[in-house]
Amino acid sequence: MLALRPPTRATIRRLWKLDIAEEQRGFVAPNLVTLAQAPYEGGAFPFGIWNGDEPVGFLALIDFRQIHELEDGDDPNAAYLWRLMIAAQHQRKGYGREALGLCFDWARGMCLPRIVTSAVEENEVALRLYESAGFSRTGRIIDGEVEMARTL
Repeated sequence: MLALRPPTRATIRRLWKLDIAEEQRGFVAPNLVTLAQAPYEGGAFPFGIWNGDEPVGFLALIDFRQIHELEDGDDPNAAYLWRLMIAAQHQRKGYGREALGLCFDWARGMCLPRIVTSAVEENEVALRLYESAGFSRTGRIIDGEVEMARTL
């Protein structure tokens, strides 16, 4: 059973060493970048995705209510799935779908009625995953990424 756990001093190195498949480079920032950016991104919540004692992925969510200056079109009452990655050796095991369920639970626990994400237009695997999990395209393209939203 998967769990989301905030990084700790004891786990951070294991999380930043997780890597995606070669053909996915450019679709998601390396975990080390997200970990470095998170303290400076208002409302950011980074999490390791753990299967027992083994890290299988990494994600970061943003609570838009905690951002003082939203960009045009941002939903002030939504969680934003900022980053999601499943390590190459753990892909195709259902961890991405299960991690999305944990994101939905987190957002509900934060009393947020919606979750928003985006994916690079060429990342057809991610777009299919999000759509199969109930996300719908909003019609917005932001920095070359397709925005998607889901009501919780």
